[in-house]
Amino acid sequence: MRYRAYGDLRISEIGFGAWVFDEMYGVVDFDEARRLVEKAIDLGINFFDTADVYGRGRSEEYLGRLLAGREGVYIATKVGYDFYSSQKPVRRYDEEYLEYAAEMSVRRLGRRPDVLQIHNAPSDVLKRGAGLRLKGRFAKYVGAALGPETDVLEEGLAALAAGYDALMFVFNILEQEPALTLIRRGQGRLLLARVPHATDVLTDRFKPEFPPGDHRSLRSREWLLKARRLVESEIVPLARELGLTLGQYALKFVLSYPITSVVVTATTVEELEEYAEASDGKPLPRHHLEALEEFWKRHRGELAS
Repeated sequence: MRYRAYGDLRISEIGFGAWVFDEMYGVVDFDEARRLVEKAIDLGINFFDTADVYGRGRSEEYLGRLLAGREGVYIATKVGYDFYSSQKPVRRYDEEYLEYAAEMSVRRLGRRPDVLQIHNAPSDVLKRGAGLRLKGRFAKYVGAALGPETDVLEEGLAALAAGYDALMFVFNILEQEPALTLIRRGQGRLLLARVPHATDVLTDRFKPEFPPGDHRSLRSREWLLKARRLVESEIVPLARELGLTLGQYALKFVLSYPITSVVVTATTVEELEEYAEASDGKPLPRHHLEALEEFWKRHRGELAS
């Protein structure tokens, strides 16, 4: 495992997405969660990303218990969805609520998170610097987790202008923008990539549909099949040329850019082992990056629809 620095943090290139400790991914048993977290640590992964809304606090509680007393591990969490006041979480970004949510996250985690992210806030909220005053009191750094995927570029630029320390956004071979623009504009910030495998299209475990309620089912079956055809014809041969699994190749693409950590979705120990091997200090060859850039230029229109 290789590590990248931001401030006084030394973060593993592969991060663990603790959103899997939620019904939408199915890892809700504590013993199963323990196996995943312990394997991640054994593999050198020291960065864990979560949110208060994942499992309505369960994900934070699990991480709090499993990482208690451990040195050299870093936690990022998110606030901005009020699940305390109603059954269905609603987005809420007033300072009073954000402070309350941050305090509750600290209680569940049993520690102050290293990064506190404002979760899926629109650009007008980010322009006014919502949550920035929580820096120091409730977290070492404050960032913006961008989404849903509609006005991400506008939101990201607003967050950078407002002075947030960190940005989290979607970045993968099939969705290269607006991430590349945010990487250029966000040099010197803590940059976190998510969805590197594009809903498993960029893995060797692809399937065109997911169980009802699974977060990945938000992708249409039509898009999944269309994207997979392109991947099998143009991306798989590139991965095989380097002796990599498709999942490893997808991660190496992201790590070939100045991303601080790429956060993966892994629900099995085997997936974690496979993904961790992508962090070996070897970026993709230049001609591969050029081929992937050309792939994106040719297909971005059909992949956007």
